[in-house]
Amino acid sequence: MRTRFSRLIRMASLAAVTALALTGCNAVVDGTPTLANAPDAKLSVKGVDSTSSFDRVAQNALADIESFWRTSYPKVSGGKQLEPIKGGLYSVDGLKVAENRSADGQPVEDNACAERSIGFLVDNAAYCRLDDSIVWDRAPKHLFAELAKKYGDFVVALIFAHEFGHAVQERLGVFDDDPKTIYTESQADCAAGAWAKAATQQRAPHFRDITLAKVDDALEGFLNGRDSTPENIDDISHGNGFDRLSAVADGFDKGVTYCYSDGYFSSRTFTERPYNSPEDEASGGNTAFAKVVDTSANNPFVKDLNRFWTSAAQSIGKTFKPVKIAQAAHPKCGADASTEFGYCPDDNTVYFSTALAQRTYNSLPDVDVDRQNGNVTLLSNQPADFALGTMFSIGWGFAVRHQLFSRSLDGAAALQAGICYTGAYAKDINVEDPPGGFLLSPADLDEGVAALLDEVPQDSAFGARDTTGLQRIQSFIKGYKGGKSVC
Repeated sequence: MRTRFSRLIRMASLAAVTALALTGCNAVVDGTPTLANAPDAKLSVKGVDSTSSFDRVAQNALADIESFWRTSYPKVSGGKQLEPIKGGLYSVDGLKVAENRSADGQPVEDNACAERSIGFLVDNAAYCRLDDSIVWDRAPKHLFAELAKKYGDFVVALIFAHEFGHAVQERLGVFDDDPKTIYTESQADCAAGAWAKAATQQRAPHFRDITLAKVDDALEGFLNGRDSTPENIDDISHGNGFDRLSAVADGFDKGVTYCYSDGYFSSRTFTERPYNSPEDEASGGNTAFAKVVDTSANNPFVKDLNRFWTSAAQSIGKTFKPVKIAQAAHPKCGADASTEFGYCPDDNTVYFSTALAQRTYNSLPDVDVDRQNGNVTLLSNQPADFALGTMFSIGWGFAVRHQLFSRSLDGAAALQAGICYTGAYAKDINVEDPPGGFLLSPADLDEGVAALLDEVPQDSAFGARDTTGLQRIQSFIKGYKGGKSVC
């Protein structure tokens, strides 16, 4: 199992922990920041590299996050004041650790977690419960620096907001009852989302330039840094990308009082699971591209979408006319020359160009790690059948909106409804024994989320229609959790 994004080191055991994820519904703050960022923070960091841009961002982020929690902590602690980090902050050259298999010559040698397991330092950031410290790998070609290069500094800031969320848990006694790691990780993800909301409100002095577009970029970075699909139940510890983005969105919408409420753990549901069979794992859970775009009556995905919506229509006393798919350079109606994907109500067909379908099918971000030195290559074109499946399902959502309710297919409302309906359909087939026999593979929800962030808003597809990536994901989760009736 490939574990990425943050680890929390527990007192009793060295439990791997990564960083981030989302649910929620609306309440997004927009606007263009106008204030200049504050001068760089100068925190006391052991091993800090004054020439490292990563260390600069880390210090700025931690300064803003601690300031946020000095104000927020009394709201979740019954009025108590925040105790500062006691064990210190550590910046580590993870490349030297990977090459030497030790922390020789680096101040992190005196860190309690490094003494227990030196390997956890590579490609990682962590809150260490053993001595109440925060440690990170700044190496330029390692995970976080590479994510920052591609997705912007805010993804780094949110990683540290997650880590500080663990420090808050320690102060609140959350670990006293030994909750499952996946719950404490989700809560820290929620805390990161709450801080992200504050940043969009210009309450983070070193990140006053944060727009919702930059938040979307950071969410893509979270998804890129997700854990790989676990090999067995025992490997599940953080939730998949969909689970983690769900928690981030909840924090963004509902704030820290929700994240650290007594009912937070019981409110969470998780979708991460291992593959069902060696064959499914070997294929990465992906159906061959040719089968996904099969325009014949034998396409099992098309048949299952029609099965789902025919049944849904019957449940409210209406009739759903089955939709078909067809290959064409452009939809036959209601599209401009740039559009290569869309639903045409005139002939009840979802049209797709082969080029766009192939690009969407091969669109999942991933990470390749060199096990010898920890260097990371970010990948952006991995197979993702449900990324394309999500596009088709949104088309069916448009058909539902048109056929059953005679509503407009234009604008943000139509797109968000189509996405919400897709979430409801995904829930129906993300079970062990789905009604139609057609089921999602473990990685499919991550593939769908990736499509919502990057493929769906393209002008050649549905277009953003004045929605953010966060809003699109929220619409999907709304349908997934609430069912088709909430869309």
